[in-house]
Amino acid sequence: MRIYTNQLAQHLSKLVPVYVVLGDEPLQKAQTLDTLRATCLKQGFDERICLSQEQSFNWQQLETAGQNLSLFSQKQLIELELSNLKIGQEGSKTLVSFLAQQSPDTILIIHGPKAPAETQKAKWFKQLEQAGLYIVVNQPEGRHFQQTIERQAKVRGLNFESEALTKFCLMFEGNLLAADQELEKLSLQIGHYVIDSKVLKQRVTNQAQYNLFELQDCFLAGHTEKALTILARLREQEMEPQLLFWAFSRELNLLLSLNESKLRGQPTHKIYQQARVWQSRQQLFEQALQRLDLATLLQCQSLLASVEQQIKHEFNTPWHLFSELLIKLTVNHKD
Repeated sequence: MRIYTNQLAQHLSKLVPVYVVLGDEPLQKAQTLDTLRATCLKQGFDERICLSQEQSFNWQQLETAGQNLSLFSQKQLIELELSNLKIGQEGSKTLVSFLAQQSPDTILIIHGPKAPAETQKAKWFKQLEQAGLYIVVNQPEGRHFQQTIERQAKVRGLNFESEALTKFCLMFEGNLLAADQELEKLSLQIGHYVIDSKVLKQRVTNQAQYNLFELQDCFLAGHTEKALTILARLREQEMEPQLLFWAFSRELNLLLSLNESKLRGQPTHKIYQQARVWQSRQQLFEQALQRLDLATLLQCQSLLASVEQQIKHEFNTPWHLFSELLIKLTVNHKD
């Protein structure tokens, strides 16, 4: 069964044989693992064996651990940390075998990085998911990020003005761990006093982190202000200009292909399939096509050529042109 971190509390009344905790957000992952360990300990699983997929790791260690109960404990918790999810034939075989022979007095927790779609289709992964809980640890975004911050602030007794809370979330979007650390610092410095915009300006430093994929999704969705904010942050992070060019070029070329297909009255599913665009992202492209006409797309292509010229031949990062591109791509040109 697949759940998200905020749903875990609903599933702890009865333990299951396997917990798979995967994702790239460190704070929620650590909190989830701590919750699982504490719950297992409370229910008598007081022997804990920790295994890590390092160079010296042998998958036989997992099978051996599952077969050997300690003389001092009737129940054991086995933790396996995966540095990557390419476990090979030996790993796959071992996990399937472990599940088939797993003792009711043993609980297995596997944790590691985010699982791509290809991994989730693997036999071993599906069997793990069927045997227990697959807990997805995503970086919260938008209103989910703000809701998370509100909960963390409440736990620490912090009282934000509405506008200040919104600003705080913008300052830390994409960096939940830093946000949590900042909340802890504020709780020590300010306590129960109301936090307004003035306090934020005096005491809090912008630590938002963004990546190219967030920028792409943002300009496809038509969010001008946020897209420009992300671009400014990427500039501060000294993002490689060639990567920025790639991010715009890939999406723009795909939009042009989709636009041409629609003008000819042809279906677009093959284009999405060839470009490997997931169903969840196809809606973003459709939103972009609703506001961008062919003339605008061609103007953006011309602008992108100017960007490439400056990057490759003048060894310059034309941030003003990137900003102009974002504005053209996010504004509705069909009204």
